Amino acid sequence: METERPPETILQDIRRQEKRTSLFNQYHRQMLDPLRDRDWVSSSKLPDHPGTTLALLRNGWMERRSTGEGVEYRMTEAGLLELSRPR
Repeated sequence: METERPPETILQDIRRQEKRTSLFNQYHRQMLDPLRDRDWVSSSKLPDHPGTTLALLRNGWMERRSTGEGVEYRMTEAGLLELSRPR
């Protein structure tokens, strides 16, 4: 039987989850800008920012595929929506 968790523990979990969610920022915008035409783009044509790339992939704003020539990225619908929102 599962016991009820104390409110302090629940609040700590909520705060941890809030820290993980990324806000769309200028670095994300600069990384997605070359992907505006919604076609696959080689990783060599994009800025080398692994942290930003990881955040975009984790949030579903960009997708990745491996080909014989290397890794390619493409913006998703969610990324296009974030990019088109006024700031």
